[in-house]
Amino acid sequence: MNENIVELLLYLFENYIYDNDSEEFDKQSIKHGLSQAGFTSSTINHAFSWLEDLQSDVGTFQSIPLSTDGFRVFSVHEQLKIDDESIDFIYYLNNSGILDNVQREILINAIMKLETNQFDVDDLQWLALMVLFSQPDQEQAFANLEALMFDSSEFYEH
Repeated sequence: MNENIVELLLYLFENYIYDNDSEEFDKQSIKHGLSQAGFTSSTINHAFSWLEDLQSDVGTFQSIPLSTDGFRVFSVHEQLKIDDESIDFIYYLNNSGILDNVQREILINAIMKLETNQFDVDDLQWLALMVLFSQPDQEQAFANLEALMFDSSEFYEH
């Protein structure tokens, strides 16, 4: 299977996390299921590491005060990894209130930790959903992003 980390994260989110009401996951059985689905053990391990880092980042970034009236400028290093369309979409999510400044930074940091440059705005939407899903009390923002993703008449402007 020609895969990348984003494909595995999406598969993991759709098949194991999104509809699971339980807080507990059997990591070994999930890894086995992912292996049975054709993902390599190195990609599986990287995905679990990425998810653990995401949880760690949620705690770290929430303790950092960020100005609400500032403007986020992407570094050259970030621009090499995140294309202009994706940057515009991140700005849109932030300006529309779907992501606050802390969540925006968590998303950018999570993107930078991916071992791939092979993602597009559709993938970015799912990554943003994972960021929102990883935090408590984000049901409305999650629902707003889901509506944006699944309502074909909806479009974004930056």
